[in-house]
Amino acid sequence: MRLIEQVVNLLAEKRATMHVNEIANELVKKYPHIQIPAEDLPDKIGRLLASDLKRNKGKSIFSKPKNKTGGKRRGFYRLKVQNKSVPAVTILPDPPIVSTPYTGKAGEFAVLSELLFSGFNASLMAVDHGIDIVASKDNKYFHIQVKTANLSANGKYAFTLQQSSFESADASSTFYILVMRSRFSNDFLILPNSEIRRLIESGILTRAERMSIRVEKDKNGYFILNGKERLSWALNRFDIIV
Repeated sequence: MRLIEQVVNLLAEKRATMHVNEIANELVKKYPHIQIPAEDLPDKIGRLLASDLKRNKGKSIFSKPKNKTGGKRRGFYRLKVQNKSVPAVTILPDPPIVSTPYTGKAGEFAVLSELLFSGFNASLMAVDHGIDIVASKDNKYFHIQVKTANLSANGKYAFTLQQSSFESADASSTFYILVMRSRFSNDFLILPNSEIRRLIESGILTRAERMSIRVEKDKNGYFILNGKERLSWALNRFDIIV
């Protein structure tokens, strides 16, 4: 869903005049997978709505309320009332709850699809021995392990990495892809094997038979691993696999 559609849905739902800062805060809550950093979102929304008003003039579905002197209230927007051109708000049902094997396999197919879109020749392994997907590009081969998690009620994604699997696949050609499922969309964190090793050596990942990985957004909208490591550099970066 495009940003402007998200804004339309929010304003239609709130039925109120809102400042761009308030719109940004509510969008982060409503769409936790939104990729625009929180500190950049108000300016992005302001430019987007101002551009729509300038381009569509009286036909725009947005309007700016006036202040007491008759001027426009800076940064405030609303949807036009009773405007038939306002698209209906689509309320999506909650996604069904499925068992872990279904979630895991869905994540693998999601990664497989993104790899193909990125020009890799990729296939699922028939037997899982720590490697889920083998991908090739430019005569190079890569081993990929996929971990998938749904967004929890407290806004976190929880993954588990077996230490034995990591050690058996400890090579420069190995990559770990964390699939973060939020309602009906996915985000991907692509981590080279060397990055996992660095996180273990630095203590950010605790060395254990089952290593726990928790990912959540900080107050600025950046993904953070185990409350310490910012991972925005790895977000949806399939070009890291080289």
